[in-house]
Amino acid sequence: MNIDEFQRNTSLRRFVEEKLPDMIRDRLSDCRIESVYARNTRKNNGQVLLGLYVQPEDRDLAPCIYVEPYIPPDPSILKEEGIWDRIAGDFRYALDVIEPKTEELYRPEDVSEHLILKLINRQKNEELLQNYPYRSFLDLAVLLEWEVICGRRKGMIHISQEVLDSWGRSFDEMYEIALTNTMRKYPLRIAPLGHILDDLSEGRFPNEESPFYYVGTVRGLQGGVAILYPGLLKEVYRQIGEAYYLIPSSINELLALPCSYDSDQVHLMNLVWDVNTFVLDRADILSDSLYLYHPEEDRLEMITQKC
Repeated sequence: MNIDEFQRNTSLRRFVEEKLPDMIRDRLSDCRIESVYARNTRKNNGQVLLGLYVQPEDRDLAPCIYVEPYIPPDPSILKEEGIWDRIAGDFRYALDVIEPKTEELYRPEDVSEHLILKLINRQKNEELLQNYPYRSFLDLAVLLEWEVICGRRKGMIHISQEVLDSWGRSFDEMYEIALTNTMRKYPLRIAPLGHILDDLSEGRFPNEESPFYYVGTVRGLQGGVAILYPGLLKEVYRQIGEAYYLIPSSINELLALPCSYDSDQVHLMNLVWDVNTFVLDRADILSDSLYLYHPEEDRLEMITQKC
């Protein structure tokens, strides 16, 4: 069962919202639990997931598990206790590794460890952006995020204006710090796409030469934010040697394509639209636009013509 099917299944959602919290609490009866509750959480691009939260008595953070990945294709087998035991087990692990309660979560002295940048689509996240400060970049929005590691899971919390005010710092000040942190945590990688695919297959499936270049991070995560890295556009130009299109293939990477290879902007725009519509999960979409780099002006142009 996919996310959309789960959202439409009223009886299943009611069961998760009303019955599951008590079932999980019973399984964690030996833990000091203040509350267990279900809540809709708005994610990237308007996607809504149902999160199950366990708030311990002696911790600041309430670990959250989104229930959709645990729901089997056939919901009739949800009566099997093993599914809920698995969720409770994951919560138990999270409760064991999160830090004890502190006086405050967003401590200024921890900024260099936790504060990073998040890049999302501005139009697709209009409702979310009403509640958080951000910087516009083309058709995108740059948020400040607090990175929380909870055992094997990583959580991202948007930084509000209230938090900035408590630090006595402006968004622009913290943007520069977050950019430095992001570049350190997510180092840049630019390489011919064929080399990336060879690496992923460990050389077992040699790839034909591809005209595309991978632009992202070494870790292959949050690569879209690399478009903000100083000197990135010039470095891609140095490697390609000519003007190029920058294709926002997902939030995790960009693809650069020399203009001499394909100058048909309509074709490329259709390619972006097809991938976003039929391939990517909604939360992984970065933009429906196409970007063109002009080396003589060191400028990125956004192309949004209708196809």
